Amino acid sequence: MKRNLLSVAIGCALLLVGVVGCDDNKQPEKDAVPPAASAAQQASPDTPKHKPEEKQRDPESIINEKMGIYIECYNDMDSTIYTSIKSYSAWLADPRTGPTGKEQYVSGIIDIDVPYNKCQKNITAVSALKPELAPIDKLAVPYINSVIDMKKIISKMNKYYQQQDYKDDNFAQGKALHAEFLKALTAFEPASEAFSAAIHEVNNRRQEEQLKKIEEQEGKSANYYSLSIMLNSKKINQMLEPDKFDTDSAMKQVKALGEQIEQLKSKLAEAQMSNTTFVDAAEQYLLAAKNRVRRVRDNTPLDDGEAVLMRSAPQMVDGSFAKLMSSYNSMVSWFNSSHG
Repeated sequence: MKRNLLSVAIGCALLLVGVVGCDDNKQPEKDAVPPAASAAQQASPDTPKHKPEEKQRDPESIINEKMGIYIECYNDMDSTIYTSIKSYSAWLADPRTGPTGKEQYVSGIIDIDVPYNKCQKNITAVSALKPELAPIDKLAVPYINSVIDMKKIISKMNKYYQQQDYKDDNFAQGKALHAEFLKALTAFEPASEAFSAAIHEVNNRRQEEQLKKIEEQEGKSANYYSLSIMLNSKKINQMLEPDKFDTDSAMKQVKALGEQIEQLKSKLAEAQMSNTTFVDAAEQYLLAAKNRVRRVRDNTPLDDGEAVLMRSAPQMVDGSFAKLMSSYNSMVSWFNSSHG
């Protein structure tokens, strides 16, 4: 979905899974489907180096290392930056124009704490490794450079507003900072869109391959149903994003997802395994998806309170796409952590 300048993106977190037998984040003997979080541990992204022995590495292991670092950095940084953008644009009458000095209230901008130094080092290193991972390798460095530029200007703005210096200069520096902010944002948004689209495309393909391999090796196990739930949820997200969609078809897909969640619970019980956090998150996502379909199907209007929330915290509104995505991102986080 293309983002408009200064719009608040509905972030979509990424999960990372490897190929069974040639895992991208864990050692092959590990049974669980590997999470994005473990990519840093297994790929050692803090110190990726060009070593002579890398010439002997399996090309797939290099691709796995790249994907682990790209996804980890994207998950850590992208939504955080857009949250900061939202905090700034919320109090401006016109986010493009910026502060005028006539605002009723001034709340500044949330500073961001993202691991950009580590990510710049890691992304620069792995993007140069062979084999090339097209098109992501060529998009990764421009993306991290745009993140760094955003971090710099946001931190400057945060300090200016925290110190309330606008009271002393009638927003003179605030207006100058806004111009710098727009320049950085104009570079960041397309870089973020391109990087996000590329890693989603490659990762989706790899996850489908992973699902087939799990079924071949384990049958329809708990691992199989966990990953299948995630992949089907992404398809549901795409179906439920428009303001209008085929609600009958959508509800069938959502109910099918509910059946998969029940299958997962059954498999976990059979194996005497516990994964309640992921299951709970999946059921919360299922409820959010049902409410989304119901709201569109029944043409339920926003009440006054919901209308206000849609401008400031749309993820709090039942039936909104933002709430669906908030539930989905929570499920991704629990999937990644619970399969560690």
